[in-house]
Amino acid sequence: MNREKAVQFIQQNGNEVELARLRYLLDGKRPSPDIVKQLFRGQREDGGFAPFWAPGYSSVDATCFRLAQAEQLGLDTTEIALVDALRFLLWRQEADGRFAEHPSVADSAPPWAAPGNLAAELYLTANAGFWLAFWHFTSAAQEAVNFLGTHLDETSHRLPSFAQAQWLACGLAWKLGQHELVDHLASHLYAELPQTAGELAWMLVTLRSVGFPSDSGVAVAGLARLAEMQEEDGRFPSDEGQHVHTTLEAVRAYKKWDADHPDSPDFFDQ
Repeated sequence: MNREKAVQFIQQNGNEVELARLRYLLDGKRPSPDIVKQLFRGQREDGGFAPFWAPGYSSVDATCFRLAQAEQLGLDTTEIALVDALRFLLWRQEADGRFAEHPSVADSAPPWAAPGNLAAELYLTANAGFWLAFWHFTSAAQEAVNFLGTHLDETSHRLPSFAQAQWLACGLAWKLGQHELVDHLASHLYAELPQTAGELAWMLVTLRSVGFPSDSGVAVAGLARLAEMQEEDGRFPSDEGQHVHTTLEAVRAYKKWDADHPDSPDFFDQ
């Protein structure tokens, strides 16, 4: 990976929030109050955020997305808006630990958020559970991982859900010390690495943000594959057109690996 080109691509094409993410990533500089205000713009009274597919509704998925962006800016629970978003997730968790979107949005929800669909519920539970665990809402996160564990297919080593659910659940299980579940999911991820730069970077950052071992097979193989995907102008391409976001995630993934291996050859400039 050529870090200089990747950083240059972000600097030339990023918006204000993306550039703030880059400054935090490279220099540890926290965002300005204006950037924080931009990030949490549109937060609803219940603490949640509306998705593009239901502008008048507070979504579990959309709220997890904002929490992920907050973490990428170095924010923490000293931010009231962030705490309100986490409280929204706590309020939306069901008695058996799962998370699901409300039936009222069944006609507009995309497949990954479809109410009443197990694959969607597993993805949402892994996503919400991950962020609750990350910010130390351990009891609720444990309920989420318990729900996920009851649906694990031990033959295929995966959950009957989308690819993203596998690495979010793996990160959640690692954070909570659920090593049997980790072993299953990590085995699946190593055998079936994501095929796009965006998904690879998302997987790597998710796992490494909770301290997943940098010398694990899935981390090393994932970084090696990701390095091959960088384009000539420095970007890591995104199927959704989010090239700056994907490139930021890629730089972050390699930076985390280097932090653990300061005396070994890194993946940069290969």
